Amino acid sequence: MDGHWDAICIGAGITSLAFGAQVVQRHPGARILVIDKHAVPGGYATVFQRPKADATFDCSLHKLSGMGEGGNLRRILTDLGLADELRLKVPDDYFEAVLPDGSIRCGNGVEAFRAALCARFPHERAGLDRFFEEVAIHGRNGYYQFQMMDGSFEPDFAQLRYAHRHLKHLTVAQALAERVGNPWLREILAATGIYVGGFPEDLGYLYFLHVVYATLTKGNAYVEGASQRLSDVLADRIVAAGGQLLLGTTVRRILSDDNGRVRGVATARGEFYADRVYLNAAPHYALHTLFDDQPGLAPVRRKLERLTPSRSTTTVYLTTDAAPAELGLPGTETMIVACGTDASIAARAGAVDDDTCEQAYWNDGVMEVTNYHALDPAGGRIVCLNVLDTIAHWPERRSVAYKFKKVRARETLLERLYAAKPGLRGHVVYTEVATPRTYERFTNNTDGAGYGAMVGTDLSGHVFHHGFPIAGVHFLSAWVAGPSYEAAFGYAEMKAKQWAA
Repeated sequence: MDGHWDAICIGAGITSLAFGAQVVQRHPGARILVIDKHAVPGGYATVFQRPKADATFDCSLHKLSGMGEGGNLRRILTDLGLADELRLKVPDDYFEAVLPDGSIRCGNGVEAFRAALCARFPHERAGLDRFFEEVAIHGRNGYYQFQMMDGSFEPDFAQLRYAHRHLKHLTVAQALAERVGNPWLREILAATGIYVGGFPEDLGYLYFLHVVYATLTKGNAYVEGASQRLSDVLADRIVAAGGQLLLGTTVRRILSDDNGRVRGVATARGEFYADRVYLNAAPHYALHTLFDDQPGLAPVRRKLERLTPSRSTTTVYLTTDAAPAELGLPGTETMIVACGTDASIAARAGAVDDDTCEQAYWNDGVMEVTNYHALDPAGGRIVCLNVLDTIAHWPERRSVAYKFKKVRARETLLERLYAAKPGLRGHVVYTEVATPRTYERFTNNTDGAGYGAMVGTDLSGHVFHHGFPIAGVHFLSAWVAGPSYEAAFGYAEMKAKQWAA
């Protein structure tokens, strides 16, 4: 195997693959080596199979934002010639919000979502009008952030000044409390924070507006064949151009010379050399494990102390003995809302031990339910239950306490599902639980974070990689790009454009 490459990517996550595919298209002849400890490419954008359950479980994907007309992701995939190669499922629904006293079915698209909420909460119309106006203005500006940087999108600077003065320092919880009185409506509006790993008290409002804009205004879709299909077609582009994926291989060290330039990497299979190394890994892990302890890295480590991980998740993967739609779960996505925002925030603030943490994270927060069978029937009769969680109350893996806690998590989330959708009771035939410890083990992400860094109101830690002291080292992944597939592709596009700089 060749030891010299034009670039080496550490980690075969979706940002590395999107970056590599765009580089080799823009610069034919560029040879990229992608190294990953796992047996398949994709990172979180992968699947795992359980043949006895006749199931293929998607590890992360259920909505690709930006897939409509004018969407960034659709444009990038079209430029790569992949828009037609990927079979996309565009759902009719956004999600169904299930409350204790009934449900609200929200159609896909900003106007359908707005109409459903106004019909259920007519007395909140003024607040909803203000919220959706801010989505249209400030969400749009945030959505085109990478285009602002390269000059291809010209924003209204008066709007940017207003956002900087009045919105930048607000959390989602604070902003919604100023606009909407009903705590149940606030919980519904904030529910999609689970897409990017944050509760309303965690996330910055400006960033959240961009998430809503991307998903609702610029269209969303699912890739038939699951996220693995997307990862595989990107990997194929890299290999077809003369690159290589070195899987099942752990990177042990990043090599640099005495002049502060990167030379390559040391792995379990030997050393490989390149003048550019791209890190698609949690920066805390990388700085602790992959670099020699040199004085120049001390300021980077201090900046990293201010980079907060996103929340992790506890997930129940399950299969049913009949199509979920026949059992009372017709839509592609359901948000099960247990209480209003004020109560759920208070529960999390008071979560200090096992009992209060399990109540706050498993019972009182929003539980997101994805009906994968409605998105891709070929994958099996699959439903996935997700709650945002924290690793702090989870014992170490393989301990007796951990095993018992997994059982409690499974039973708690299943009971919430049955209470909301009684027709499913008695029809679940297989379950598997993933916890923050699971994600920590498989990804090396700090605290088992499922979405990279938290995008809150303090972004000072997000610039940890600026002025990195080892020339030729670059950072990819959700820790710098932002927590979504579309953000990964957008950041990868920006880095690919800098290849010849």
